[in-house]
Amino acid sequence: MTLNFIIVGIYFLAVLVIGWRAGKRESPSDFIIGSRDVGFFRTTASIFAVLGGEMLIAQAAFSYTMGFGAFWLWAGLAIGVIPLGLSVSKIKTLGDKYGFINLSEYFGLKWGQSNRILAALIVLVAFFGLLSLQFMAVGNIVSPLFDISYPIIIITSGLVVLIYLLLGGYKAVINTDLLQAILMLGILVGLIFFIDIGPVNFSQSISAASTTTFISTLLIGIFFSFASADIWQRIFSSRSARVARNSLFSVALLFLVFGFVVTLIGIAAHNHFPTIDPNQAFFWGLSALLPVGLLGVGIVMVLATIMSTIDTEVYLLASSIAKDFVARKRKEITDIDLSKIIRPTMIILVFVAVFIAIFVRDIITVLFGLASFGLSLSPAIVGSLFWRLKPKAVFISMLGGVITFFTLIAIGQFNSDNAVATLPGALFFLIVGQIIFKDSESETPKLENGSIAK
Repeated sequence: MTLNFIIVGIYFLAVLVIGWRAGKRESPSDFIIGSRDVGFFRTTASIFAVLGGEMLIAQAAFSYTMGFGAFWLWAGLAIGVIPLGLSVSKIKTLGDKYGFINLSEYFGLKWGQSNRILAALIVLVAFFGLLSLQFMAVGNIVSPLFDISYPIIIITSGLVVLIYLLLGGYKAVINTDLLQAILMLGILVGLIFFIDIGPVNFSQSISAASTTTFISTLLIGIFFSFASADIWQRIFSSRSARVARNSLFSVALLFLVFGFVVTLIGIAAHNHFPTIDPNQAFFWGLSALLPVGLLGVGIVMVLATIMSTIDTEVYLLASSIAKDFVARKRKEITDIDLSKIIRPTMIILVFVAVFIAIFVRDIITVLFGLASFGLSLSPAIVGSLFWRLKPKAVFISMLGGVITFFTLIAIGQFNSDNAVATLPGALFFLIVGQIIFKDSESETPKLENGSIAK
């Protein structure tokens, strides 16, 4: 146990030093968006590192019950980043030209400020929920492994992330993500050689999911990438469109590796502990199946996965609140002004998310709910890359997706199989809006400083 504490202590110290060094000589632009000069390796690592602790728990639980059929979610994620990568030149060009740092600004440019605000609200709700889930995950996984109280683990993790974010901002996020991605990938691949998986019938296991579950998980994976505001922020901060495109293509392969190994952990837990709660599959897969000497290493992998997502979501939310709400109506806003808004916002976000995580612990249901909610953005995003969409059609599309989501909740029918329903719901309203609204009703998109978008 002492060795495990030492390993985790070294990891915490490492990320704090990286944050301190990132802030030591950084410019205001470095703090806000990495000066839009993030290279291939850091961009790739940062996109890969957006996967969070809730994905570890959920994927292990799915594979515990479904075998390799649960891998279809990761196949979808890998497929989804490919067309996004092929479209990245258009996205990156607009981001550089208009100084975008958030996905919602793209909506504002394309379809006006009302769509920007609605998109920002959807991102805010979805990603704040995901942030709270990260803290739930770190408590649920690390607390029993260390035999330390759930609140103490959550509060400690939140303070560590907050300190290096306040020191280095977005640059600290990117730099720590590189370390965390290396740890995640290296340790996950290493786990294959040490975990006793037990007997697996690959041909039966891969088709264990029902048709509904297969379609739902595959579509969620594919369209999640398009609506993932953190991935868009990585595109905006990359050095060039070529860097962003190559990073997305590389991440497709990394997603497959990551999903495969976590799936193995769930299958191993099922083969050795067939009567446990599936929600505990990842915990048992690490604590009971790994050699004692490697448990601390496994914990570091968990922390790296979770904390790399916590810092991403804290910064994404803070920058969105700063630019989309607090400073939206200002004619000019400098990076220095933005940083003064972002820093206190990050403090508030961390403390609120930690407070929620201490009292709420149901991870899997909440995860699918937030993914479903975020899919309301996907039809408009994908459609904008190929067609000219009308502002009012985009607005009712997002609203239609949100209404579909809350309808399922209200009638008590929401589950993992129909979580994808917001996607066809939003698509239906988009098509209807394109038909019923006239071109003359379209708004003239404007940027946040009031200038006409061209």
